[in-house]
Amino acid sequence: MTPVTDRKDLEFMLLLASFCALLLIMTRAAIGERAEISLRSVDAILQIAGEETLPIEEQLLERFNQLFSRRAGGRIKFWQGSRRPELWACEATGNGMWAEITLAFIIDTATGRLLGLRVVKQNETAGLGSLITDENFSEKFAGLHAAAGVALAPFKALDNQFDAVTGATTSSKAVEKILNRALTELKKLRGAA
Repeated sequence: MTPVTDRKDLEFMLLLASFCALLLIMTRAAIGERAEISLRSVDAILQIAGEETLPIEEQLLERFNQLFSRRAGGRIKFWQGSRRPELWACEATGNGMWAEITLAFIIDTATGRLLGLRVVKQNETAGLGSLITDENFSEKFAGLHAAAGVALAPFKALDNQFDAVTGATTSSKAVEKILNRALTELKKLRGAA
């Protein structure tokens, strides 16, 4: 290739990259807050809060926005309760064994206890790691004392410990790590670090 052709190719690539960046910005502006949380997380958080889940997407988001106000974004997102400011909802994403895992949970900062946790997205090994989405696993987090973090244990001896899914220790440890990272970020956000 000649230098002129290389320059034209470079100019074209820069123009294309600029167009793609502009398209992403426009898309983000058009969808606004909806991009901040997945519908699966909204549904999970409303279930944990004991709210009726609604079949229409806009109603679901409207109900969530009535209950919670956004406080922080990124890979770990937080919303504080509008009527009950001690309740904090979170959507946190981190690495699993094979791909990213996304958790949705609510913590009551007055008591330091989790109201509940759901794994809303995962691509772990089918029949093993994927069992972290089962209700039996999620139930282990309801009422768990999480103010100082949680710990994976071979059997629950303390009120901040949970048992791993049999055959899915790596995926269970990933949930522990993501949850603890989110709890640490919440402390920083609240100024209690």
